[in-house]
Amino acid sequence: MATLLVRGIGRLFTATAAGVVEDAAVLVDGGRIAWAGPASRLPETSPDDELDAGGALVTPGLIDCHTHPVYAGNRFPEIAARSEGLSYAELGPDAGIMATVRATRARPSGELLEQLRARLARWPAGGATTVEAKTGYHLNREGELEAVALLRRLSGSAALPELHVTFLAAHACPPEFDGDLDAYADECASWSQDAAAAGADACDVFCDRGYFGVDASRRVLEAGTRAGLQARVHADELAHSGGAELAAAIRCASADHLLRVDPAGAAALASAGVVATLCPGTALSLGVTPDVAALRRAGVTIALGSDHNPGTSGLTDMSQVIALAVAALGMSVGEAVTAATAGGAASLRRDDRGRVAPGKRADLVVWDADHEGAFAWAWGLRPMAVYRAGTRLL
Repeated sequence: MATLLVRGIGRLFTATAAGVVEDAAVLVDGGRIAWAGPASRLPETSPDDELDAGGALVTPGLIDCHTHPVYAGNRFPEIAARSEGLSYAELGPDAGIMATVRATRARPSGELLEQLRARLARWPAGGATTVEAKTGYHLNREGELEAVALLRRLSGSAALPELHVTFLAAHACPPEFDGDLDAYADECASWSQDAAAAGADACDVFCDRGYFGVDASRRVLEAGTRAGLQARVHADELAHSGGAELAAAIRCASADHLLRVDPAGAAALASAGVVATLCPGTALSLGVTPDVAALRRAGVTIALGSDHNPGTSGLTDMSQVIALAVAALGMSVGEAVTAATAGGAASLRRDDRGRVAPGKRADLVVWDADHEGAFAWAWGLRPMAVYRAGTRLL
């Protein structure tokens, strides 16, 4: 692979103990960072290619740790009705997740693949080089495994972000099970080995009020871990349901949303090394924000996600997610950028990315700004160049 020198960097946000390096350069060799630091100390080199950043800000590639991109159709009329004050109960059984399930089940695999490919192509424009992508809109064995296979197929595309594929069959109870969440949870658990064989990296469950209880969620996640899948969990989003404590007991990689997490739950996550993946767009949509201060005090590592899904969040731009984390969650710019880079790598248990340091994968973004403070000003900061493993995506 060719060597690349990125020079003329005004500020290099490393997401390491080195912090921000001014007047910096980065040397890439074989898709990895060979050297990074002050330009005055750059070793003598003859790279195959050079990029002059022109004094711009450079960060690691952003990591979106929570998305639901495999779906068909849209729910725009429902979203408009909810904005007028109608509840899901008032909208009836044809609304919500089940509306998307019906639309998704009705689409052939080839059509879903092309829609998914076009959707995922939006993420690099917001600086994302890695995206966690969940299934969850088929709610039957064949469809959920097909969704895993589609995601795995696209993860190898040089034009798209790398995907971390999560098996979320336990997203809701399908109509075939007539509300029997426990029986459906056991079915989902029995599909874990097949999901791993189809290419899933992780499993997930919606552990919350009105969805899967703690015991059912535990069965799903434990089956997944036995199959070699990383455990992740939707936790304490709609109610304080014990999801954070479950994530700690199982030592999940990540507990997501956490809008109702309390200090005890935060302490449990910290002691077990579970990352808190927060989704500020959804928090704003629901009108509830997580207790970031409690997570911070407990020492929990925080990551960020867009929660892209057809019902509550159309976000695909992680630079906007950073801005929302600052404005809505009370995070500092430095905290939010770190959460979208090093925190994201921790959430996905990928120690090869998320930081600018020798040996890390050369996921780099050159931004149209000269300081990271611009994330909180632009509400959608534009990248001038995006590299995934040293190959230019944008």
